[in-house]
Amino acid sequence: SGTKLHHIAQNKRRSCSKDDTVVLLTTSSRRVSMLLSSGNLPVTRLRATSSKGTRKKKFSMQIRASSTTVLTEYFLTTVSLSTCACLGAYVGTNTRFGKKLSGPVCSMLMGYIFLAPSNNHVIPINAEVLGTIRLFVSAVATPLILLGANLNAIRRTFRTLLQPFLFSALATIGGAFVGVKLFLSSGNNISLAAALVAKNIGSGINYVASCQALGVSPQAQAQGLVVDNVFAFLYFPLVSILGDQYKRTEHDEMEKEDVATSTDHRSTFDASDVKMALALTLAILIAARIEAEFWSTILEGVSSSRLFLPVVTLFSVLTATFFKVKDAVVNAGNFTGQCLLYVFFASAGASSPPLIHAFTNDANLLYFASTMFAVHLLAVGVMFSSPEMLVASNAGVGGPATAAAFAKAKNWRELVAPAILVGNLGNACGTFIAIIFAQLVN
Repeated sequence: SGTKLHHIAQNKRRSCSKDDTVVLLTTSSRRVSMLLSSGNLPVTRLRATSSKGTRKKKFSMQIRASSTTVLTEYFLTTVSLSTCACLGAYVGTNTRFGKKLSGPVCSMLMGYIFLAPSNNHVIPINAEVLGTIRLFVSAVATPLILLGANLNAIRRTFRTLLQPFLFSALATIGGAFVGVKLFLSSGNNISLAAALVAKNIGSGINYVASCQALGVSPQAQAQGLVVDNVFAFLYFPLVSILGDQYKRTEHDEMEKEDVATSTDHRSTFDASDVKMALALTLAILIAARIEAEFWSTILEGVSSSRLFLPVVTLFSVLTATFFKVKDAVVNAGNFTGQCLLYVFFASAGASSPPLIHAFTNDANLLYFASTMFAVHLLAVGVMFSSPEMLVASNAGVGGPATAAAFAKAKNWRELVAPAILVGNLGNACGTFIAIIFAQLVN
């Protein structure tokens, strides 16, 4: 206060040093000048200190406001994507139209309708935040889904479905190679073509990992998904029709009970199994991050972000193969990972360009996909058609759950459990096949 300042200035036994801090609450500038001139108070120092404190306070407030804004954007974007994923899952499960499209495609459609910039942002979102969430979801979903990729168990299905699955994968690779040579030339399109190969040997999680490893842009990812889903919409009815030509065989009751028991056992899990699956996922992600950073320092020009998801895939397969992961934990991880994949597909729809652009901007990609699917169907559905070949093809294009449902619908119950195993093999190797394919074609 002014009185206290006057007392300090008039005190002959004490002179103020430059380190003194004085707070002025008086409104009379003339009186302040008189009081300061009577003592040894540094006026310039006092003003500088006050101004610096104000700037610090303003800067601190700006940081807090900025942090709050970023957290709010992440929260709103996550809620929006989760809502679109849930709507897509509901439509894909409970409506006739949605069942034909499948849940993931419906989730991508919901993301496109409500969040895409081409629809004037029904719900406005930040593109940078969207990209970060997409990468996080794909990284966490990868080890969760691959907990069932036990190579020892898959090896036992060699005579049943492993041989047909390998042939189906070769048919996809051959069709893709022909399509690239005929219609694609640019490096980015070849990378996207390789990612589509990964998706049709493994699943959506391999598509994400391949795009990340090969540097495919989010817009190109969305375009590739649109084209792939168009042909998948044609593929599944055709394969179902081809499967109807085979008589539904009867199997002995003991075999039916074994398959039913195995399938039912895989479908049960509780909260503790989910916790265990998440704990294994966290350990795999930490180890993969350390390994990716290590190899990025050795391999010049290769960033750790590109190596991360392939290393996660490798570590997940090794964990599933060499550690005895319970069936309940495997199923819990698969369920949680599939839920996260729905969020990923919603984010892909949110970053998608107008759907018509998938067919008008780059017709060569459409021609490539048609060639790949045509060669694949010609090989597995006409030249070497059999129930095993059709189920193996379904495991590659649709994934393990789709293949198991297809085999069960056709009453090929002895193929249900092997379909799940070879589908997991596709998840395990699809990303690496895509990377090798891109390098060979380039």
